[in-house]
Order: sequence, then C-alpha cells, then structure tokens
Amino acid sequence: MRKAILAALVVLGLVMGICLSGLAGASIPSVTVVPRVTVQSGGSLSIVSGTSGEQNLMEFGTVAPGGSPTVRTLILGVNANAGWVLRVSKSRDLTDDGPPVNTIPSSNFTYTSSGSASATYVMTDTQFGPDGSPSDVVTGGSAVSGCDVNVVYKLAVPSSQPKGYYTAPYHTYTLIVG
Repeated sequence: MRKAILAALVVLGLVMGICLSGLAGASIPSVTVVPRVTVQSGGSLSIVSGTSGEQNLMEFGTVAPGGSPTVRTLILGVNANAGWVLRVSKSRDLTDDGPPVNTIPSSNFTYTSSGSASATYVMTDTQFGPDGSPSDVVTGGSAVSGCDVNVVYKLAVPSSQPKGYYTAPYHTYTLIVG
C-alpha cells in the first residue's frame, strides 16, 4: 500500500509539474500607454516690490510743486515660456477730488523700464498712454524664468499745481506671451 501511495504521490507531482509548467509559459496580458501633452504659450506676472497694502498702493508721499522729480520703482516678476511683451494701461491721469477737478499733466508723470532679460526696454521718460490704451513697457522678450522688470515712475509736480490729494487708479500691467 505504501508503494501505491508513493506512486500516486509521484504521479500527482508529475501532473502538477506539467500543469504549472504550462502556466509558466502562458502569456500575461499587458497594455501600453503613450502619454501626450500639448503645452500652450504662457507665463506669470507678479509684483515683487514697490507697492504696499491690499490695493498695491504706490505711495509718493507729500511732494512740493516745482521741486525735483520724485521717483518710485515698481519691480515686476516675469516668467514666460515663449516670446513676450509687457504692457501697462491707466484708467485715468493723476487727479484730485475737486471741485474743480485738477489734473497733473501726463507729461509730468512718466516711466522708464529695465531688466535682466534679453528684451527691449523703455529707456527714455515716457508718458503712460491715453486712458485705457496700453503702452509697451517691455517688448521682444524671449522665454525667461524669474526675470525682474524694473518700472521707474517719475513724478514732476508743476509749480502751478493746486494743492490736493491726487490719485490715478489704476495702472494695469498685462503680460502677453506667444
């Protein structure tokens, strides 16, 4: 009986071995995936320094008429993965609350720009464009990461300017990429 049990175990072992060897050679199903993405032209624009508060206020303080121009620098951070242009538009000139409403002439409130990226900057005092119309601050920028653009505001209050609290909301900067 022992020989019969031993023979049965051997036969069972051979059958299992044959079965398992058949499974080992069997094909395991698989699939492949090809990741694909289309990257659009894009970038980011941020204020690095030069303003304060929730409304990004650029404070000139108290300025005497007819004195030396007052200068403030706004630093903007630019990232772009393609060619870019930086523009600014204004909602209005520097005006007081009136009455009558007094305005500091656009020719007395100008800007220049500079930066580290390879681009064309505004090197001479330039008036902000007419209300709602954009002015170029930087043109011909190429793909860049972490570029600071310095926009230098220059305010020369005319000697005949009436006293008052003058504001010019808003100067809106727009980064155009691509």
